[in-house]
Amino acid sequence: MISTSIPYYYKSLDFDKLVKEYEPPIEYLEGGWKWDRDQIESTQLKRLHETLARGAELPFYQRLWEKHNFIPSDVKSLADISKIPMYTIDDIRESIAIDPPFGDYQKYHFEDGQHTPLRFYTSGGTTGAPRPTIYSAWDREVGAILSARTFYLHGIRPGDAVMNSWAYSTHNAAWIMDHGLWHWLGCTPITTGTGVVTPTEKQVEFIKTFGISSILATTDYLVHIGNTAMKMGLDPKTDLKIKTLSAFGGKDPVKKIFGCPVYDSYAFHEVQYVAAECEAEQGLHVFEDAFIVEVVDFETGKPLPPGHKGNIVVTALYKTGTQQIRYNIQDISASYEIRKCACGSYHKKIDYFQGRSDNMVKLRGINVWPEALGEIVKENPKSNGEYFCYVERIGGREEMTILIEPKFSSTDASVMEQEFESELKRRIGVKINVKMVEEDSLRSLTGHGSRAKLKRFEDRR
Repeated sequence: MISTSIPYYYKSLDFDKLVKEYEPPIEYLEGGWKWDRDQIESTQLKRLHETLARGAELPFYQRLWEKHNFIPSDVKSLADISKIPMYTIDDIRESIAIDPPFGDYQKYHFEDGQHTPLRFYTSGGTTGAPRPTIYSAWDREVGAILSARTFYLHGIRPGDAVMNSWAYSTHNAAWIMDHGLWHWLGCTPITTGTGVVTPTEKQVEFIKTFGISSILATTDYLVHIGNTAMKMGLDPKTDLKIKTLSAFGGKDPVKKIFGCPVYDSYAFHEVQYVAAECEAEQGLHVFEDAFIVEVVDFETGKPLPPGHKGNIVVTALYKTGTQQIRYNIQDISASYEIRKCACGSYHKKIDYFQGRSDNMVKLRGINVWPEALGEIVKENPKSNGEYFCYVERIGGREEMTILIEPKFSSTDASVMEQEFESELKRRIGVKINVKMVEEDSLRSLTGHGSRAKLKRFEDRR
């Protein structure tokens, strides 16, 4: 049957309601950012009840909650959130197997696009098969507003030209950043994408020629842009007029190269931006009008007090399509004591991303995270920061090896291998095998230039 109407985007949302419930950057910093804890928590509880009601309509949660004898009315206060069963990526994979190819956690399917605008994206697949998500227009706009809030906190302002060097692919990241910059922050996105799409040398030329004032990219790629500029005879600190950078991951190597403020954030595919660093640079503020974030014990799943490292568990409070209710994403962090920040906000803070618990390898009784090895590698000026780890079983004994690219091709590989092995054993407490490889040789393993998030680990056991 031929459709007789088109669900035009401008008619699909009540935009006045949208910006009242989820304030754009300037309104947010004058409004929700300054809420006291009572207002934050009363808003969260109201939206949690609404979220549970939406979740109850989906077969995925019906199965999960029935298995654990949970009903939404069990939640009377925010303290009851621990009564809600958690789930992990393994449950998502099971859902897709039960109802392929989308899983039974989706509210919308492609045919619903006859009635409402939809977008389809997948996770990057760094820990397995990609997870599909179908987003409603509401979910996309709130996600874009959260992106714009993040960039505003990071010093990006209306009128800025911002180069987006994330991968424009089936992954959500680059697209929601682009949307936030253009629709909600008054910036002009320069859509270079990664080095595979626009060679890094060309990106450096864009920055210099057009006076680009900021770049969105992973820490790894920002370092690569800076190193490329230096190889081209440019000083990133003086020849490139970058005023601020919004990164993802350890900031120090980027600060050293560009000499400008660098800010971190936390986000993932299904829910978009969750938390962002403020000018105080003392942790990441959760956007608590849109999320409840917990940190739980790796083994027991019990909520942990501030300062204790565990898995991040996220409940998204704004979504109308797929629901993420106590999603144990298995990213590692810790919560901070709730107190007024130097920036003036009472919104909860979490520590910076510290790797994934499902990548953790136990060697001779010691827990080893690939990302922790990478941070040590990046500290050494003889490395360009590129690395890849793998674990294998040799003669009944598990061994971990890290492949490292040198910064200078003339460096003696054997000397560097010994130097890195000694430093890693001193810092980690167990021997890690080190193999120096040629510059740019790890791209096929890490996905540098093609993946939104680089792959840093492979289990070969």
